[in-house]
Amino acid sequence: MSDLRASVVPDLSGQVAMVTGAARGQGRSHCLALAEVGAAVAALDVCRDLDVPSYPLASRAELDAVVAEIRELGGRALPLVADVREAGDVQAAVTATVEAFGRLDVLVNNAAIVTSAPFWELSEQQWGAVVDTNLSGVWRTTKAAAAYLRRSPRGRIVHIASTGGVRAIPEFAHYVAAKHGVVGLTRAMAIELAGDAVTVNAILPGSVDSPMLAGLADELGLTTDDVHKRWLHDQLLVEVIPAAEVTGALLWLLSDAARHVTGHCLAVDGGALAR
Repeated sequence: MSDLRASVVPDLSGQVAMVTGAARGQGRSHCLALAEVGAAVAALDVCRDLDVPSYPLASRAELDAVVAEIRELGGRALPLVADVREAGDVQAAVTATVEAFGRLDVLVNNAAIVTSAPFWELSEQQWGAVVDTNLSGVWRTTKAAAAYLRRSPRGRIVHIASTGGVRAIPEFAHYVAAKHGVVGLTRAMAIELAGDAVTVNAILPGSVDSPMLAGLADELGLTTDDVHKRWLHDQLLVEVIPAAEVTGALLWLLSDAARHVTGHCLAVDGGALAR
């Protein structure tokens, strides 16, 4: 049993992980767990509001708090303020990570935003910000990190996509289009990086208890429960999913037990896609 446990729970001692959208919600959960299993963590977030109607994004204070928590646990962490819509920001963040820690082994593309409207009411700014953050940001960050991940003896990439990456959600056309793109990127990148033994997978969360869900509810003048029931309440297991359960799937994908898993999209969705 001890060998099985060791293969399922990753030991990332001596490795370096970068997490985008790191300051709160799923990103925070991922950062703390990665530190707990031994990784040095480069925690990246935009730390400013975007120029589109949306909920307020994470603050620098929230990002610094995540880094402080990791350091209090005895781990190593680096705060990085960067916008995944900007190639220069992303490249500078990757460079700073390698300068600080000497390597990069794991990339978790978690940064995402969401707004809601019928597709004919979406503004150019809303469409552009969501697609550029949620899809192009994943490509941009992975492109910047690829050279280092390819040199790692155990490179791993995990994109946090959505069940919206394989189905439609009404009034989220831009979000759905972006997340479908992430699923496609996952498969294409897995093929292209297989020769370097780098695995590339995606997680498809359902309705997750997070500041994103709460912020969307505030934007629409609804409660979080209203949003869950209106758009996302087709899960067989009906409760909103704790962020830690998405993190559990992430850790498994980084473990030795998943070393032959690549190009895969793992749903953590309470059974929503079973319908």
